[in-house]
Amino acid sequence: MAFSILYNDDVGTDLFALLTYINDFTKSLGVEGVVIDPDETRSILLGMRQDFPHIDGLEKASAFKKVANFMAFFISQRPIQSTFPKSIVGEELAALLNHQNAMVSFQLAVDCLDGAEIYKKNGDTITLDNRIKVSKHSYIDIIEALCGITPMLHLKILAVFLEQLAYKSNPDSQYELVDI
Repeated sequence: MAFSILYNDDVGTDLFALLTYINDFTKSLGVEGVVIDPDETRSILLGMRQDFPHIDGLEKASAFKKVANFMAFFISQRPIQSTFPKSIVGEELAALLNHQNAMVSFQLAVDCLDGAEIYKKNGDTITLDNRIKVSKHSYIDIIEALCGITPMLHLKILAVFLEQLAYKSNPDSQYELVDI
């Protein structure tokens, strides 16, 4: 899927793509009538571009940093106001405050990283051919951990976390490992 949802040439395109994505994802879960604040969603899409937290700017940032930046803004600003019912997502997830925004943004991250290209410093380009997969137990723990993240405090660790999940599924794409 790469980044056809995020970081397009204009925020209007991103807003349409993101709202469509959220609608499709929530319907696939069986959740209907989800309330989303479109003004807050637009604000997220604008905010995540301003002062992009990469030394070389947005254009040269890795897929991991781009997705992590989106996730941190999306989760912290909570544009999806409707919680997901426990009959659909289970009691553990439904009990988590802000689970709906964490779930949608994590799913979007997994979808965006599926097939993403990684540009190595030596000039090589690697494609993440294998989709990120986690166990049900890990998924619940991940969503719980994500529910309270903020861009200022958690962006870097979130980018590293996504990178490690992608490398777990695509071990040949990671940088050379070193002993620590």
